[in-house]
Amino acid sequence: MHEKQKHLYVGVDLHKQHHVAVIINCWQEKQDEIKFENKPSAFSTFLLDIDKLIR
Repeated sequence: MHEKQKHLYVGVDLHKQHHVAVIINCWQEKQDEIKFENKPSAFSTFLLDIDKLIR
């Protein structure tokens, strides 16, 4: 397996009320999209959602 295949890539589009994260693999195939509120308490939940995708 090539090293790039071991990773997911996350891009976050920032907005005033919420943020939208798109997760892709190395072939630029969309794996998931996560929308979360723009507040500090929502960020840890967002990271847990990302963690679920990689397991």
